Amino acid sequence: ALIAVAGYFAQRYWVSGGKEKGDIDDREAAERIIQKRRSIFPRDYDTSRKVPKEIIHKMLINANYAPTHGRTKPWRFIVFGGESSLKALGEFEAGLYKKLTPADQFKQAKYEKKLTNKTKSSFVIAIVMARQKSEKIPEIEEIEAVACAVQNMHLIASAHGVGAYWSSGNLVYSQEYKDFLGVENEKDKVLGMFHIGYPSKAWPTESRTDIDQKVTWKL
Repeated sequence: ALIAVAGYFAQRYWVSGGKEKGDIDDREAAERIIQKRRSIFPRDYDTSRKVPKEIIHKMLINANYAPTHGRTKPWRFIVFGGESSLKALGEFEAGLYKKLTPADQFKQAKYEKKLTNKTKSSFVIAIVMARQKSEKIPEIEEIEAVACAVQNMHLIASAHGVGAYWSSGNLVYSQEYKDFLGVENEKDKVLGMFHIGYPSKAWPTESRTDIDQKVTWKL
């Protein structure tokens, strides 16, 4: 057994230039996953494949390691994954859209999209910011922490070949949505709905404009 363990570490951790191979592999893998991440919409999910609950659990575990000022850990998640719960969520959101949208602005296609986006997803996770009771930490920093947690989830999904999409908007931010989700604290906020599913087509690619266009150096 000791020989087997030694062989494993000899293979994975050879030293080159003072750097362990394992460390180099980890860095390269992290860069690849970050650059691979894309928003993949429910219309492009393969409804014949269900994302395993184990992957969702890994996503949530890694969300819990997001940076957080004051260690408030303000992220809260409500997971919809059953056929009936996803259908009820879609019916609620579509009904709320119809209720709150003026007749001259109502679009039937958008209404139907809200119905089907949920049932096309393997899981949908409500993203909630739980406000610190003392409110010592500025609210914007709590929202930023939750966004970091969602990014962690998205990266883990991408690493497993799972598509994801963060939807938001006035409906999601409404009191009616909070009530539906059972978010009772007045200061807590619903920040969006995270749709998850296997892509039905090739993983999307996208070129980004050069980072130098977005950075000002003060040296």
